[in-house]
Amino acid sequence: MKIFPMLLMLFIVSLPMVSKSQTIFKLNQYNIVDDGRFIPVFTLYSGQSLNEKWGVSTYFYINGAKESSWGQGLAGATFTPIKGLSFSFLAGFQTNEDQLWRISPLINYAGKRISGFAAFEYGGKRHRWDIMAFYHVKKMKFGAEMIRFYQMYAFGPRIEFSVFKKQPITFFYTGLWDITHRRPSSMFGVFSTFGTKR
Repeated sequence: MKIFPMLLMLFIVSLPMVSKSQTIFKLNQYNIVDDGRFIPVFTLYSGQSLNEKWGVSTYFYINGAKESSWGQGLAGATFTPIKGLSFSFLAGFQTNEDQLWRISPLINYAGKRISGFAAFEYGGKRHRWDIMAFYHVKKMKFGAEMIRFYQMYAFGPRIEFSVFKKQPITFFYTGLWDITHRRPSSMFGVFSTFGTKR
């Protein structure tokens, strides 16, 4: 079964959710440098509030690794018990895996000085975690990130710097130490979030 048409259909279905009363729309492009490999990644996250507590979210991920590219499209519900803290549960499909389905619980916290994010993805062999926390100083964020990809675990410091006030564009770098293989790795990229209230 071809998965690309299914991902495209999920993406098209998600557009009306964003266009009606767009809450956030985040475009993210980053690159992983690991053991001589250069892996470009593109993600798109969108979320729409239905009321003060509930909303709908979608997430798309494309990994451009040479000879082992992979992608996923997920959608689900988001619950916000208090301002700044949200929990999401997404489910959907993935490519280039024996197992078609994929699930991902997400936790997001956005405060004035402290923020954090955690994503846990399951389905097939590509188990992924991405956990990060930050302290904010003006246009910069200083923090740490821990990731899991397949059976590889890595952690290290992460820094983010935003430019432009009206529509911020954020550049980031994470210097990772791969615990599993005992070698350095790194991630760097850029993202921008549209539709946030200021």
